[in-house]
Amino acid sequence: MKRIASILTLSSLLILSVVYPNFALAYTDYSTYNLETKNHFLGSKAAQSSVEKIKNDFGWNATAKKGASYENYQILSGGFSSEERVKSALQDFKKNTGVAASYQPMGSAVDYKRIITSAFTGEDRIKNVLQMYEQETGQKASYKPEGTAKSYQRIVTSAFTGEDRIKNVLQMYEQETGQKASYKPEGTAKSYQRIVTSAFTGEDRIKNVLQMYEQETGQKASYEPDGTAKSYQRIVTSAFTGEDRVKNVLEMYEQETGQKASYEPDGTAKSYQRIVTSAFTGEDRVKNVLKDFKEKTGLEASYELVGEKEDSKYRIVTQSILDESKLNTGLKYFNDNNWGASAQKTGETGYEKFRIVTNSTLDDSEIKAGLKFFTDRGWGASAQKTGETGYEKFRIVTNPTLDDSEIKAGLKFFTDRGWGASAQKTDETGYEKFSIVTNPTLDDSEIKAGLKFFTDRGWGASARKTGETGYEKFSIVTNPTLDDSEIKAGLKFFTDRGWGASAQKTGETGYEKFSIVTNPTLNDSEIKAGLKFFTDHGWGASAQKTGEQGYNRYQILTSSNLSINEYKKARDFFIQKKWSFTYTKTNDYYYKIIIGEFTGYNNASSSASKIKSKYGWDVSINKVLNGPQIMYTDYGLTLAEMLKKQMSVNPQTDSPGYVSLSYINTANSTVTADYLNVRSSPKVANNNIVGLLQKGDKVSITGTDGNWAKINMGWRNASEDETGYYINPNNFSMDSKYYFQFLKLSQYAGLSASEINSKILKGKGILDGKGAAFVEASKKYNINELYLISHALLETGNGTSQLAKGVKYNGKTVYNMYGYGAYDSCPLECGSKTAYEQGWDTPEKAIIGGAELIGKNYIHRSGFQQDTLFKMRWAPTASHQYATDIGWAYKQVSRMYSLYTLLDNYTLYYDIPKYK
Repeated sequence: MKRIASILTLSSLLILSVVYPNFALAYTDYSTYNLETKNHFLGSKAAQSSVEKIKNDFGWNATAKKGASYENYQILSGGFSSEERVKSALQDFKKNTGVAASYQPMGSAVDYKRIITSAFTGEDRIKNVLQMYEQETGQKASYKPEGTAKSYQRIVTSAFTGEDRIKNVLQMYEQETGQKASYKPEGTAKSYQRIVTSAFTGEDRIKNVLQMYEQETGQKASYEPDGTAKSYQRIVTSAFTGEDRVKNVLEMYEQETGQKASYEPDGTAKSYQRIVTSAFTGEDRVKNVLKDFKEKTGLEASYELVGEKEDSKYRIVTQSILDESKLNTGLKYFNDNNWGASAQKTGETGYEKFRIVTNSTLDDSEIKAGLKFFTDRGWGASAQKTGETGYEKFRIVTNPTLDDSEIKAGLKFFTDRGWGASAQKTDETGYEKFSIVTNPTLDDSEIKAGLKFFTDRGWGASARKTGETGYEKFSIVTNPTLDDSEIKAGLKFFTDRGWGASAQKTGETGYEKFSIVTNPTLNDSEIKAGLKFFTDHGWGASAQKTGEQGYNRYQILTSSNLSINEYKKARDFFIQKKWSFTYTKTNDYYYKIIIGEFTGYNNASSSASKIKSKYGWDVSINKVLNGPQIMYTDYGLTLAEMLKKQMSVNPQTDSPGYVSLSYINTANSTVTADYLNVRSSPKVANNNIVGLLQKGDKVSITGTDGNWAKINMGWRNASEDETGYYINPNNFSMDSKYYFQFLKLSQYAGLSASEINSKILKGKGILDGKGAAFVEASKKYNINELYLISHALLETGNGTSQLAKGVKYNGKTVYNMYGYGAYDSCPLECGSKTAYEQGWDTPEKAIIGGAELIGKNYIHRSGFQQDTLFKMRWAPTASHQYATDIGWAYKQVSRMYSLYTLLDNYTLYYDIPKYK
């Protein structure tokens, strides 16, 4: 097998200084989770309703999981005399028991009644009576006017001196004077201006000028197109014969004009042909003819043996030719010399003629210079519009400003450089200067203090009349009232203090007398108590029907699915309160809801949050199936760039080749075509040719694939098609064992030591029962357990090698589980010497200590980080690769995969390459 070093052999590791891309740290979880409600649902009906709700709201699958059975109870109380009473009782019941319940009316509806009293004098009086009534009876009531409306009056006092001082002002003014002020514009509004430049040619040019302007002046500006949009053009040449020819012309064009261009085929693809001669006798003879042919025709050719070597017959075969004139020149040479020759198609096609297409431009001078280049040389070319338009010229426009100094500085920037620019008014206006205006006041002392504030600082200020008038003195006006005694008492308050006051009518009317109306009730005892209240106080009152009907008895009923504990708690409460009750009993089950299957813990957690937000349910997140954890390494290359790098180091393969059965004589496995391409896959493609057979060649057919024969070629160069398959991770399913080439060897997988012992190491010699040592080594040095176990099983012959079982060295028995230092030239001596020097005097120390060296010198070695089989084989630098075989990583996975299939509990960590 073509390889540099095996994954399980460290002794011959080649160390190179290579820079690799940074690896991502975050894993994407592909484990499967479901959600399980923490709260129970009582009864299958409630559970199934919740299942349907989840399916309808989220579209997730959900099932009801039956739990223990339970007995349902429902309690129904006796009657309560009013709705208020039953509400209070229900609140008391819920508070003390926590049991869900409601209430419902009993019996037939009866008429509401209310009490209406005789009239009371004064609204305050009626309010006091109402308050006394509600406090003593516990009943709600209101009042309403009685009799005819009369006018309100109010008291207006003589004037008082003083109005609040000025309040709002600029901060300094307000802090020192305690007065408020504002500001207003001064002078005449003026126009905003901006600078508009003359036109500059080219968008790159205008961007540079704009950047210079903003940096030098500190002012903001932008640019805009100037003139009319014009069409982009490009130059398209006449056809040139031969791809090498058009490449040379293209290079000359770009060097001489400084303009970018490309080329494209012209006309229809045609077949490649080659000239094959009749046989010449003798190798010297054919060499002389071949030399003369090349000198006279300029065509490349070679010669090959025809038939058996002892016949000494040779024929000349030219390289593939597209140019008819060259083909005819070659044929003419042989025909002129009376040597037989014929043209044969190779099966491949190509273009004979190409034309140059320049990059699109708006610059007519570029088009002119480009056309001149071609016409000066007699080559046809024309300018063509592309259908796109753009602007050739742009002008700079500064931000609007009121500051003349900014306009002056901006104009100077442009005129100093000889660039045209002018200041233009915009349609907007603004103010440049403002003055402070204090709030209007009637207080002369405030004006005096304000003027002092400004003059003390040398700022001009003057007092000005505002044109508005106000009052400095005010009189008090009491609220309107209907009570003459209130008016009399109010007037006395002012006259006793020597203040003038008079009573004045307001023009409004109101009521002096009111009657009490109780809230409607169905309870005759409340009516009786209410009437007693009024008659006891000598106040007239009567009971009247309201015309409405309602219920005067209610009962409490609990939910129909009380548990036995809830029932007992509710029953005891009713007994304690001496409330009569009855109950019913049914049987049902507790249920929990199992919701969906979610890939990744984050998805499951997000779904749990949605359940909590939507329904208020708490749920647990349960892992159903351990799934792989995926991270990605950015190679910093496109897939095509990666392929190009790998092809440059000649990757190898022992895969079979494919040839068309149409050109194989299957009776004797002989090629019947003059020339037959060997391909790496059973299809015709430009990137899968790996060899060429000639008529009469023998092939070793190992099988067929449709109309293709599969032939053995031994080790050979791999094709782009084959190599591209192995470097593309998308070609490998996560469900296949070949995904193990991305398994992260630097990641502890979480295996159980007991499971390792019972399912992998049992009967494996010295390694039997050493699962805990491998787990400790994996955790301590961040190495995949199965990799260490696989390595040890291989190197120790399943735990039976002498090095593994122990070798005496310098009088001490030492162990070596990974063949570390056991070179082919001295396996036992060198391996035991390494173990002695490392202090591996127990099997466990050899397992753990060897893992440390593997991690330090191999998996975690600085500069490489090749901790997957894929990274070992395919480095983005195409160097320090551990094999030339393109299928090396693909072939290495079987042993580790077979060990994993023996286990139940583990987590796979994958590191997948990522291309741009």
